[in-house]
Amino acid sequence: MKKDNKNKSGCLIFLMIFIIILILSMVGIMFLYTKDPIGFQENLNKWSEQGLSFIEQNTGITLREGKTNENDYIEFPEEEKLTEAQKYYYYQQLSDTSKKIYLTIEKNVDKLTNGEDNIPLPSSLNDVANSENGKELVAEEFQKAWDAFVMDRSEYFYLDSSKVCLVTKVITNKKGSTYEFYISKDKEKGQNYFTNEFSSKEEVEAAIKQVEEVKNEIIQNATGNNYDKIKYIHDWIIDNVEYDTSNGNNTADIYGCLVNKKVVCEGYARAFKYLMDELEIPCVLVSGTATDENGKSERHAWNYVYIKNNWYAIDTTWDDPIIIGNGKIDDKIRYKYFLKGSNTMKLDHITSGQITQDGYNFTYPELSEEDIQ
Repeated sequence: MKKDNKNKSGCLIFLMIFIIILILSMVGIMFLYTKDPIGFQENLNKWSEQGLSFIEQNTGITLREGKTNENDYIEFPEEEKLTEAQKYYYYQQLSDTSKKIYLTIEKNVDKLTNGEDNIPLPSSLNDVANSENGKELVAEEFQKAWDAFVMDRSEYFYLDSSKVCLVTKVITNKKGSTYEFYISKDKEKGQNYFTNEFSSKEEVEAAIKQVEEVKNEIIQNATGNNYDKIKYIHDWIIDNVEYDTSNGNNTADIYGCLVNKKVVCEGYARAFKYLMDELEIPCVLVSGTATDENGKSERHAWNYVYIKNNWYAIDTTWDDPIIIGNGKIDDKIRYKYFLKGSNTMKLDHITSGQITQDGYNFTYPELSEEDIQ
């Protein structure tokens, strides 16, 4: 009898404890949903209204594009950073042979600046030279590489292409001929590789410093997204640079644009690309012809720039026309050639991939058909 009473007492105590726990649990649940002391339910409702899941808010994993209100969508990254292929657009179109020459030129810029003669080109050119019409082929590859280099690298504004020579050395023995190729100066045009505006290395170094000082100030103020930066550079050039009609010095390079602030179309376009490169925004220097409103066609230079997954054209020269008298440029003129597609540009701009007469015919990126929206 005592044993049975003890068992009954134990069961009764266990049942009472279970009932107490159950009551406390129900009270806790009611308190959570009525008071929401930690704000969980409030946050859950807010995330649901925004179209975001609990996982997205607490892990950073984006499951879908969210919405905060009717006109405010989550902003995703605009463009990828500039790639080597986009920065050195002309280099990418070269053959393996001309790429080696291009890289040799780049590697020896200091020697060019020092005015050194007989800068050796890759020994592998000997194999090319020993093929049919080999020496002519090497000359073509050298010209192609140099054209690509000057179109990609506007920062070397002080080098004059007309003063650069390709020198061939032939060594003949019983086994045949061996060829060596070098970069040298055209002695008839001077004792250095510089444009006529510079006569010494010291002058070049001072000019480079001036360009970099102006560039740094511009880049510092070019803020916002890529569109904002492109517009700022476009506007800075138009507001600060004049078109040169006097055949002055450095009118086709970045020194003339950024320092002298007086250039022709090539100077406008080269400076724009130089600044885009600094901002890591893909940009290409474009050459061709353009026809003005009077029907006159002439050689011209402008740019293609990559934004919002498309290429668009920009012509800073024609957005900065010469105004007679005290006339002002309104926005219709100021942005007439700002981020335009092929349907607009083909009306008066025709591209030509030949940088030098009888040179290699480079290709350009395919423009968006429509202007940027």
